[in-house]
Amino acid sequence: MLLRSKILSKHRYLPNVDLSVEQSQVYVASQKDMKEADKIEELPGQPPVNFSQYSGYVTVDPEAERALFYYFTESEDPENRPLVLWLNGGPGCSSLGAGAMSELGPFRVNPDRNTLRYNEYAWNKVANVLFLESPAGVGFSYSNRSSDYVTGDAKTARDTYAFLVNWLERFSEYKNRTLYLAGESYAGHYVPQLASLILNHNKIKKPTILDLKGIIVSS
Repeated sequence: MLLRSKILSKHRYLPNVDLSVEQSQVYVASQKDMKEADKIEELPGQPPVNFSQYSGYVTVDPEAERALFYYFTESEDPENRPLVLWLNGGPGCSSLGAGAMSELGPFRVNPDRNTLRYNEYAWNKVANVLFLESPAGVGFSYSNRSSDYVTGDAKTARDTYAFLVNWLERFSEYKNRTLYLAGESYAGHYVPQLASLILNHNKIKKPTILDLKGIIVSS
């Protein structure tokens, strides 16, 4: 049975699903030198690993100072593996606390609560896995504009798309990589709506083409 941990979030969720490109002005900023600044040398109590890890923030709206937090685990063979974006649902469930640390991430927390052990079922054995805390107010993701915590599907999709475009500027080696979107629970809404927005943007080649190959959703 999969363990699920929910982090209390600040946001209130309202349904709205206008995913037209006209409603999706995408903020894109320089990501120069930010990749190395995000590199994790070692997590507390982790065993030795032969893959790289990164975490940090990507700004999706500079005016509101809204930024989304990510944790990225490369595969042991990163050049030859696809990129998977993982989203937990809820709404309000942390992709770091649940997805990364309780489900498909590379580690599990030991009973001593101070050390980590390998997860033999980790997805980064077969893919480069990007865990995203979304929308703002979930986990470590935040905004300095309180109204951003009243959100919905369309805004979440637009912010996640802006995150991906900017993250790919930071990790440019993944720009042409095969991409899969995956998630569980309420991410059964997030994932197909994000996929629709990506395909809409791809049609007009703006601001970048994402090589979306498929989606994975579970309850």
